[in-house]
Amino acid sequence: MTLSCIAGHWVQSPPTCSISYPGPFPRADCSHLKLSAVPQNLPDDLYNLDLSYNNILTITNMSFAAYGKLQVLILQWNALTQIEGNSFEHLLDLRVVYMNCNNIGRLPDALFHNNLHLSILELSHNRLTDIPNNALGLAWFQNRLHTTHVNTSPLNETLCSQSSFKELVNQPLEAFHPGDFCGFNAPLISGLISGSVIVTLLGLLIYRKRWWLNYKIFLLKLFVLGYKQQEEDLQANDYEYGLNIMYHDDDDDWVHGVLRPALEERMPHLQRVAYGDEALRVSMYYIDAVHHIIETSYKTVFLISNHCVDDAWFITKVRVALEHVNETGLDKVILVFLEDIPDERLPYLVRLFLSRNRPNLVWTEDHDGQDLFWAYFEKSMQTNPQINHVFPI
Repeated sequence: MTLSCIAGHWVQSPPTCSISYPGPFPRADCSHLKLSAVPQNLPDDLYNLDLSYNNILTITNMSFAAYGKLQVLILQWNALTQIEGNSFEHLLDLRVVYMNCNNIGRLPDALFHNNLHLSILELSHNRLTDIPNNALGLAWFQNRLHTTHVNTSPLNETLCSQSSFKELVNQPLEAFHPGDFCGFNAPLISGLISGSVIVTLLGLLIYRKRWWLNYKIFLLKLFVLGYKQQEEDLQANDYEYGLNIMYHDDDDDWVHGVLRPALEERMPHLQRVAYGDEALRVSMYYIDAVHHIIETSYKTVFLISNHCVDDAWFITKVRVALEHVNETGLDKVILVFLEDIPDERLPYLVRLFLSRNRPNLVWTEDHDGQDLFWAYFEKSMQTNPQINHVFPI
């Protein structure tokens, strides 16, 4: 460190490195200068650079970019905590690196990838807890020690940290053998495979029993929460028809072969059930008769199938039923889907009904699904709950 006179004042000059030529290439001694970064004003043909006993915290990708002929690098006794991944990429002749007595916690992946001549690497007295190359523990580093000519003497002073395997904490690095800890873990692999098989089988079982599970969940919900909401005072027996079923003629076989016998068995209390147009009054015009039977029925059920979605008269009946719902303020309409129908084929009024979360049921050939269907059907037949909105007919 020197003093210089500038404008009549003595100014302390920054510390400078000592350059010597013990051989054909220069050597720079920059130790004990309290440097916080690697100096960039040194000869570009340096072969030996001593930066020990300074305050350097970080080595960047550009720290040694100008010193491509460097062979010996001494960084011991600094405050190094971070080293960027390509810091030594340009040092193709690098042979000796001392980075002991720092605070290094991790070596970047492939840090010495280009340094094929590296023979001495000193890393003792650091805080190495993370070694790169996606290896467990220090497997990558130990493998490198045994597959190259790197000399880490004294190796017995490089100890495994507290985050290492329990058996290796504070043990010398040379005591670590990757095969003992990083080999094929048969119990783990077998457990993962068995777990995957069990989860897959469980998923298939749940899917197969989905209707049964839904039915049981539905019953549990009724048991725990009960069923309370504002509803109509009148009961099914107070109407001329307890149930009015409207459907397309092509679905007549399902109605009389499946629906009718099931209703007679499950809900014998229903006094009168109107099936399709057979219950319409012949003394009235068709639309008037539709109005009348909907008004005098406790519930109206529409059976939705691919046959009826293109039937103009069927859609007209739906419109009349929704108008009646608007007038009474009671949820008296139920949609039952007999088959899967693409959304784009559904009439606007049906999609509007579904968008308001109104009661709708789906018939299925699955036995458990049918139990769930009838449970919901019987529940829907118990009351006519009030609604707080109208359908924009």
